[in-house]
Amino acid sequence: MKYVIDTPQTIKDFLTETPLSKAMIKRIKKDGDFLVNGHHQTVRYQLKKGDLFQIKLPQETTTIKPQKIPLTIIYEDDHYLIIDKQPGMPCIPTKRYPVNTLANALIDYFQQNHIQATVHLVNRLDKETSGYMLVAKDSLSHALLSTDIKQVKRVYHCLVDGFLQGEGTIQKPILRKENSVERYIDDRGKISITHYRVLKHFSHQTLVECRLETGRTHQIRVHMASLGHPLSGDVLYGSHSKQDIYLESVEIQFLHPYTKKQISFQKNF
Repeated sequence: MKYVIDTPQTIKDFLTETPLSKAMIKRIKKDGDFLVNGHHQTVRYQLKKGDLFQIKLPQETTTIKPQKIPLTIIYEDDHYLIIDKQPGMPCIPTKRYPVNTLANALIDYFQQNHIQATVHLVNRLDKETSGYMLVAKDSLSHALLSTDIKQVKRVYHCLVDGFLQGEGTIQKPILRKENSVERYIDDRGKISITHYRVLKHFSHQTLVECRLETGRTHQIRVHMASLGHPLSGDVLYGSHSKQDIYLESVEIQFLHPYTKKQISFQKNF
């Protein structure tokens, strides 16, 4: 990470203005480096206006096994990838899904293309959910966006049971059930905000657009069910339909932390 210094200050003071945690700064001291105009310096060094300050992050390792799984990459630079994830693919390995995940595919892609990176998911999609996902190639790039997920604008389309009308905002806290993947509305939960509007009606279903302000697990599924319109096929949250769930991330937008350019991709329908 490179910065041109505007205000004279110590490296230590400069670092307090970055999203780097104290633990990460310790790791950089041990296994990375701080460079000023190409030369190693300690955090006590006094930066001057015009100095080129570089943070060299420690090389990251992973235990995730690479798997040759096709990826649809719609955007890539030195810091980020946007993936169009297929439905039915888990994001990361778990006991239930130890292989055939997006993370397995990404590690293989990085290795095949000689990219020194591990998997840092800025936004995560459920196994059943398809569409755009933002992936960071290093921990700092991840922190620059994930510490305030509102910076990343995310729009979804979903198909729900019944005849939903109009538009609105759902602001209901979501809590995880103990020893379960299921979530539910509860005042003890984390604040969760979803804006929705109806796009199209069918005989017994409604196509809905959802814009997220927060990024809780199962947020759209729980919020739509709380209106009495669960996602079609989502038996966990009350649907009686036997079809596959349709929930797709159709738009993603963020201000690139390094280039300060607006990055935006939207699916055409």
